[in-house]
Amino acid sequence: MGMQRIGFLGLGAMGGAMAGRLLDAGFEVSVYNRTEAKADPLVARGAKLAATPAAAATDVDVLLLSLATAEVVDELLFGDGGALGAANAGTVVADMSTVSPDAARSMARRITDAGHRALDACVLGNAQHALDGELRFMIGGAAEDVAVLESVLDVLAKQVVHLGEHGMGATAKVTMNLLMGVQMQALAEAIVFGERSGLSREQLIGMITASGYSSPVMRFKGGVMSRRAFGRPDFRLSLMRKDLLLALCDAQRLGVPMPATSASYQVLTSAVNAGLGDLDCAAVLAEAERMSGITVRPWTQDGQPPAGRPGSGPPQRP
Repeated sequence: MGMQRIGFLGLGAMGGAMAGRLLDAGFEVSVYNRTEAKADPLVARGAKLAATPAAAATDVDVLLLSLATAEVVDELLFGDGGALGAANAGTVVADMSTVSPDAARSMARRITDAGHRALDACVLGNAQHALDGELRFMIGGAAEDVAVLESVLDVLAKQVVHLGEHGMGATAKVTMNLLMGVQMQALAEAIVFGERSGLSREQLIGMITASGYSSPVMRFKGGVMSRRAFGRPDFRLSLMRKDLLLALCDAQRLGVPMPATSASYQVLTSAVNAGLGDLDCAAVLAEAERMSGITVRPWTQDGQPPAGRPGSGPPQRP
């Protein structure tokens, strides 16, 4: 198969990095983002700017989506000026967004009913992994459709796991993200507890991240917490909250108790209500501090959460 033509919807940190890597590999890439300015760096590197999702999907072989919610996916695929109205029959539509398994299955049915091929091609990793081609893909859908995506995956992924039918990629992604959410909550609690008990915060974070209790993501986010570098989000706190809610909704349907996930979701909800939603998920530390009455720490390196958010300003004693 020759070099495929790619349509790309959604140019956040992950989507922009993936689209850029595909451009560097020689793919012809048409890009669409609701905030058009995010496409400018890619257009400067040779991407074709699409004014609508439909324009991005015109005459492409593969349509990739990296969007925040299932509602946005639905809008850009099926809404006014939606991508599927312009896509060639048989286009592979690979949704890399984090959505519920039910949403992934429903979307796949609608895509296939429209004469196209659907994959929930969920990814693990951050923007740097995307730039380096070291993402891990977890895919649900037909094996023959995964094969069509092979040249794209060769550029973006260091691991590809085909998990079976539609929805299984989304299931794996939600499972992995709930684990990260609980880890971030546990790390924040350990830091606050240790410091309030008299330990040096920096020594404590160093001991945790060097220990057998740690993990690569905990070491990375421990560094973010140490630097309070929450203002350049790698994974927004509001999206982590959304993903834990996806897990909890499925757990209720399946009859699976998840008390740790439930507790983490409650703290993330409190953090979003305090104005931390647009910060990195490691900013759950700031909410743990607020809940513990710690008032001497700034929200972030510059002392403030995003401008105009509710609850902006330094944490106050409850």
